[in-house]
Amino acid sequence: MPWLAGVLLTGLVGGTVLVTDGSLPSDLQGEQWMWLSAVMTVVLPLWLAGYIVNPQRITLIVSETVQWVLMGFGAVEALHGLGQIAGIYPSNHSLFVLTGTFYNPGPYSGYLAAVLPIALYRMSVLKGKKDRLSVVQYYFSMCVLLLICCVLPAGMSRAAWFASLVSCGYVVLRVYHVKVKSFVSEHRYAVFGVLILGLLFASGAYFMKRDSADGRLLIGKITFQAIAGSPWGEENGRTFSAIYGDAQEKYFTDCEYSESEAWVAGTPDFAFNEYLQIAVEYGVWVSVLFITLVLVLLKIAGSRKSLAGMGGCLVSLMVFACFSYPLHIPAIVSVWLLAVMALCGEGLVMIRRKPIAVVILLPFVVAGLTVSVNMLGMYSARTRAVREWMPVRVMYHSGAFKAAAEEYGKLYDKMSWNKDFCFEYGRALYKAGSYGKAEEVLLKTMMVSGDPMILNILGRNAQESGEYGKAEKLLLRSTRRLPERVYPHYLLVKLYAEHEYFDRVKLVREAEYVLNTEPKVNSTAIREMRHEVKKILEDKMCL
Repeated sequence: MPWLAGVLLTGLVGGTVLVTDGSLPSDLQGEQWMWLSAVMTVVLPLWLAGYIVNPQRITLIVSETVQWVLMGFGAVEALHGLGQIAGIYPSNHSLFVLTGTFYNPGPYSGYLAAVLPIALYRMSVLKGKKDRLSVVQYYFSMCVLLLICCVLPAGMSRAAWFASLVSCGYVVLRVYHVKVKSFVSEHRYAVFGVLILGLLFASGAYFMKRDSADGRLLIGKITFQAIAGSPWGEENGRTFSAIYGDAQEKYFTDCEYSESEAWVAGTPDFAFNEYLQIAVEYGVWVSVLFITLVLVLLKIAGSRKSLAGMGGCLVSLMVFACFSYPLHIPAIVSVWLLAVMALCGEGLVMIRRKPIAVVILLPFVVAGLTVSVNMLGMYSARTRAVREWMPVRVMYHSGAFKAAAEEYGKLYDKMSWNKDFCFEYGRALYKAGSYGKAEEVLLKTMMVSGDPMILNILGRNAQESGEYGKAEKLLLRSTRRLPERVYPHYLLVKLYAEHEYFDRVKLVREAEYVLNTEPKVNSTAIREMRHEVKKILEDKMCL
């Protein structure tokens, strides 16, 4: 009975990956967060109660069931991905064929990379055993490993590839450390060759998507500057996107930057490094505390060979967190939680006095319950608000801006956390001619988003209000936030062409930029802007 309960409870946590709602935007993930929060409010007290009654038994049950549950869901995800490649199942993203039940191939690959070392470990320890149950488990583990290895390369996630290699290497060293040590001492040239191949692989991964890699490096560079500017975390409630937008604008204003940096700059919602993002939003001390706790769990995993699989899973998550945003994906957070529960239980069992272990565990369970209850309430309210927003959004996209602005205003208090909603509301107000209210909403939008389009709309809004000096400052800020964007320079051309604010020198300068700069994407919009700029120059007799 305890084993059945363990499978059921860990299955409910791991089952977060299968919770979907096609009626909501795929990147919202509200249903998954609600499911995970609700499940954890049940699992945490039961886990604590089970540990108090029989810590050794409940720890063994959790450790074993977590591994098999994760392999089961990993197999389901891998099969789903193969079905998408074959055209049987639809993708959840218009730009990618392979996403699994996720909305992006990156997190999908990261999830599979976390399961892979567990499958490798189970296959390694079961190899050679003759009893029927072990044989079945061995072949199941092998199937999971082969399925993931078939799908993982197609995800094109370099972070997941690297996490897989490091975590599987960790498992091999833990399971076969004697053989590995002997092999290294006897075949040094072969090991050297493997290292050279590893460097070539890393170089190939870099050049495969060089702009993306350079963009990540720029994000890291600017994120470090944001941390240096506020090491104790954000005090004004801004999101990472808003903080990063301001930091990038400052960087391109104050620093000497290369053309390649300007070319790869963007407006990310994530730092693509969870440790840095935690430091930006909550302070360096929180990031250090998080890293310390993870390292303690890794130390626990290294205490016994039987924990090598869960240790490999944790290593994979840690490495993937250096290059992606797994703490923002509820399905991957569920893997983190299961790994923490399994390894934390093992660590507490090492404490001989159970009362001390319970005293240590109790605050973490209470904190986990508090967070789970709060998140459940928050995401329930957010999901209801988004469901109200979806039909209203149709009016915005159809161009009925006045009607849309009225309906958006009714939802604003519930949706002020959503950057897309806030931007659309501000733009609808601008289009409807409510310039004062539009400015108020758009300025608040800059607390949740670093997108320079907000500055563009604010500039146009100020221009329509006759505040030409303010419009110029806002549009110039936009050009510094993303130097390679053509659109704000086009808006500056229109501003300097205004009779009340006409400036021949500035007009020609911005017009030349629009006409001569090579855009990232040579779209129809670029051609239309250039055509209009030429007409403006002709009308103002600047040619």
